[in-house]
This record gives sequence, structure tokens and C-alpha cells, in this order.
Amino acid sequence: MKKIEAIVRPEQLNDVRKALVEIGHRSMINFDILYRGIENEIGQHHSNSSSPLYDFTPKVKIELIVSDESVQKIVDAICDSAYTGHIGDGKIFIMPAEMAIRIQTKETGDMVC
Repeated sequence: MKKIEAIVRPEQLNDVRKALVEIGHRSMINFDILYRGIENEIGQHHSNSSSPLYDFTPKVKIELIVSDESVQKIVDAICDSAYTGHIGDGKIFIMPAEMAIRIQTKETGDMVC
């Protein structure tokens, strides 16, 4: 199992969710977050300085637990649906997930995803 964390533009969230549902993945968590990447997403100038101020921008973080076999299909769906072609489209992180347990039935493993 893998944990996928995707940070995307808030206005792309519905497109991402639709794309995931279309490939059969309905389970996800999303959070409204503030994010600052390495790109110069916002270039504002302080009134006292000529150097730009780079600030946080609103983003949405989506978390999914998926089977190893589903990772590439899900990553492709997120990339295709979140893409605008501009700086700040987002990032995807993939990490191992050691175990999942459904509390109600105590089932474990991939069947919980």
C-alpha cells in the first residue's frame, strides 16, 4: 500500500475528484491549506524594500491510501486533472503505508483501501 499526498489548486479540486471517481477511486481526504513552494508564486514588493515578498497561497491537500498496483493510474489522473500549465499547479508525494485497519470489521491490508 502507498499513501499519496497531492497539493493542488483549490479551483482544480472538483476536476481531480471527478477524475479519481472515473477510475474507480472514491476514498480520499482533503484539507484546505496554505502552501509556499520553491517557485516565486506571488511577487509582492514591500513598500520599504525593492526585494519581493513571497507569501503563502491557498491550496488543497488530498490524501489517499491506495494499492501498489493503483499508484501510477492515480498519479496520472491527478496530474491530468490538476494541470493548468502555470506555476503553482501542485505537487504529488508518494510514501509507503505499512498497514490499514478498518475499525468496524478489523479487516487489514489492501481490502481497507
